[in-house]
Amino acid sequence: MTMNNIYSKLRSKNIKNYYMLIFCIILSIVLVASYAVMFFSSTVQEILPIGGDSMKQAYLIFGIAIVGCALFTTYASSIFFKYKNRETGILLSLGAKKSQIKKVLFIELSLIGFVSSLIGLTLSIPVSFGIWKLFQIFIIDIKEMVYKIGWPGLIYGIIFCILIIISIFIMGLKFINRTNIIDILNEHRKCEIVKDIKSWYGVVGSILIIVGMLLGYAIPQISIRYLNFRMPAIWNITFLLSAIGMYMLITYIIVYNKKGKNLKKYYKNIIPKSMMKFMGKQTVKNMCTISFLISGALFAAFYTPLNVSNLFYSLDNNPVDYSFHYKESENQIKKNEIYLLAQKHNVNITSYYEVPSISLIVNGINANFMDNGKITYTHIDKIGYSEFFSESDFNKISKQNVDVKPGEYLTIITPESLESIHERFNDLNKITNPVTNVSQKINYAGTITFQPFVKQGTTKYVISDEDYKKYAKNLPIENFENFVLFNVKNPDKTYAFANDLKNEIIKRSSKAVAVSKFYDDYEKKLALEKGEKYYYESINLSSDNNLLFQDWKYYPSFNVLDRQDIIKNMSVFLMLFIYIAIICFTAVAIIAYTRSITIAINNKTLFNDLKNLGANNKYIEKCIKVQLKKIFTIPTVVGSTSIYLLFFFIVYGNSGSISPGEYAGLRINFLIMIVTGFFMYLVYRLSLRKIKKIIQI
Repeated sequence: MTMNNIYSKLRSKNIKNYYMLIFCIILSIVLVASYAVMFFSSTVQEILPIGGDSMKQAYLIFGIAIVGCALFTTYASSIFFKYKNRETGILLSLGAKKSQIKKVLFIELSLIGFVSSLIGLTLSIPVSFGIWKLFQIFIIDIKEMVYKIGWPGLIYGIIFCILIIISIFIMGLKFINRTNIIDILNEHRKCEIVKDIKSWYGVVGSILIIVGMLLGYAIPQISIRYLNFRMPAIWNITFLLSAIGMYMLITYIIVYNKKGKNLKKYYKNIIPKSMMKFMGKQTVKNMCTISFLISGALFAAFYTPLNVSNLFYSLDNNPVDYSFHYKESENQIKKNEIYLLAQKHNVNITSYYEVPSISLIVNGINANFMDNGKITYTHIDKIGYSEFFSESDFNKISKQNVDVKPGEYLTIITPESLESIHERFNDLNKITNPVTNVSQKINYAGTITFQPFVKQGTTKYVISDEDYKKYAKNLPIENFENFVLFNVKNPDKTYAFANDLKNEIIKRSSKAVAVSKFYDDYEKKLALEKGEKYYYESINLSSDNNLLFQDWKYYPSFNVLDRQDIIKNMSVFLMLFIYIAIICFTAVAIIAYTRSITIAINNKTLFNDLKNLGANNKYIEKCIKVQLKKIFTIPTVVGSTSIYLLFFFIVYGNSGSISPGEYAGLRINFLIMIVTGFFMYLVYRLSLRKIKKIIQI
C-alpha cells in the first residue's frame, strides 16, 4: 500500500476537518473578494470623492475586513492542523519519513488552496450582486445605485487568496517540523495554562485601553492645534496599547480567581473556572480575536448613523426651506417665475427674501506641512475672495438685530461651529477692493449664527452698511451675488417642485459658473500668473450628473432635496459598512461557535468523570454555561465598549463638544451595541444546544 493510499484512508476518517477548512477558506475569499468587487465598481468610486475622508474611511474598513477574514482563516487552519496530529503521528509511528509526509501534505494543501480560491473568486461576483440587490430591496433603491462589477476588486481577491495559501503553507511547515511523536499524538490534550497573575492586571489593562486611544487619537489632535506639529504615521502604533490592554483585561477575567470572603461561591465555580484556566492561552487568543472582530464590525456600523444623524439634525433645524445663490451676471430664474412654478405644483410660498452680497479680496493664513512634521502658518495679504453682507440685509433675512460698527466684521457660522473649541473665526484682518486694489484694516467683532449662509468651501461675513456701500461702489457685476431664500407650506411634500426648480437653475446657469465648490476667482488668477493649472473649474453642469450636489459651488440647498442627496450619498457607505459588519460578525459567530464545540470535545472525558462521581446533568450544564458566558460576554463587552469609547473621543475631539445631532448618533450606536449583544446571545444558545448533544445531557 502506497503512502497516498494510507493518507487517503486516514483522510476519509477525518473528512469533516477538511470540509471545515475548505468552507472557511471559501467563505473568507468570498467575503473579501465580493466586497472588493463592489468597492472598486465605478458606481461606488464615483460617489466617494478621491482623497476625501469618506474614501479613507472606506479603505480603513476594507483593511479591517481583510484582517478579520485573515484571522478567521488562520484560526480555522490551526484547528485543522490540531486535529491532523493523529494522522501524522500514526504515519510517523509506522516509519514514514517527514519528507514523505511533507510532500503529501503540501500536495493536499495546494489542492485545497487552489480549489477553494477558484470557488471563492467565482462566487464573489454573484454574491456581490445578490447583496447589492438585497440592499436595494430592503434599504434603499435609487436610480444611482446601479450594480457594476469592479474588476480591479478581483485582483485584490487574488492577492488575498495568495496570502491565505502562503500562511497555510507556513503553518503546515511548522506543523510538520515537530519531531516528538508523543507530543503530536497528544496535541489535542495539551494544556495551555496561563501563569497566575496579580489583582492589578485587570486595572492596568483597563487603563491601557483608554490610554492607547487617547495617545493614538487625542495627542495628534493636540499636537496640531497647540504645538503646530503633525505626528508621524508611526505614532499610530500607540493604538497597540489598547490591544495590549484588551489582552490583559481578558486574561485577568479568565485566569484570576481569588477565594475572597465568599468561599461557597469560590468552590461552587472552581471546576468550570479551572477548566478555562487549563486552556487559558488558547481561550484568551480566541477571545481577543473575537473582541477585535467585534470592534471592527462596530467601527463599520457606527460610522454611518453618526454622520447621517448629524446631517439630518442640521436640516431639521434649518430655518429656511429653500435657498440658492447666483452671480448677478447670470440670467437666472426670477421671483415671479418661481411663484409661477410653485403655483403649477400647488406649492404655497409663505415667505420670500432676496439678499445681495459682494465679493472682496481678503487676507488669510496658509498652513504649510513640512517633511519633518512641523506646521508653519504663512499670513497672506491676498488669499482669495469672500462674501460680505450688509448688516441691514442680514437682519432682514435672519430676523436678528446685529449691530456692526464701521471697520468691524462678524463671521457667519453654524450653531454647531459655535460649540467648537478648535474653529478659528478671527483670521481676517484686511480687506482689499478688487477694483482699486486699496486695502483696509478690519477688526473681528465676534460671530453670528445663520445656517443657510454657511456652505463648505466658503466664508461669509457681515459688515456695517457704511462699509458695504463704500466697497460696493464701482464693483463690477461679477462681484455681486444674489441670495434667494424662501419658505413653503408642508415642505416635505414639495419634492416635485424642488426638483423642477433645481433643474431650471442648472439649465439657466452658464459655463462660467460650472465650477467646483472650492473654486475662487482670485486663486485662479494667481495660478495662471504662475503658469500653473487651476483644477477647480469645468465640472459637468447637467441635471444627469449624480455628483453635482457635492461638487457644484452654486448647487441649491432645498431641504427636501438635501435629504434625498444625503440618503443617496450615504447609501453607498451604508451598503459597504453594513457588509463589512456582516463579514466581521460572520467570523465572530463561527470562531465563537467553534471554540464552544472545542470545549465540549476536549473535556468530554472530564464531563463523563464528573457524572461517575455523582454530578447530575444540571451541574454539568452549569459548568458549561459558566465557560460559555465568559467566551461570549467578555469579548462582546470589551470590544463594543472600547470602540464606542473611541467614537466618543473622536466626536468630542473634532469640536471640543458634542452637538445634539452627534448625541442622536451616539444613541443609535448604543442601540447597535444592544443588537450586537442579542446576536451574540443567539450564537450562545446555538452553541449550548450543540454542546449538550455532544456530551449527551
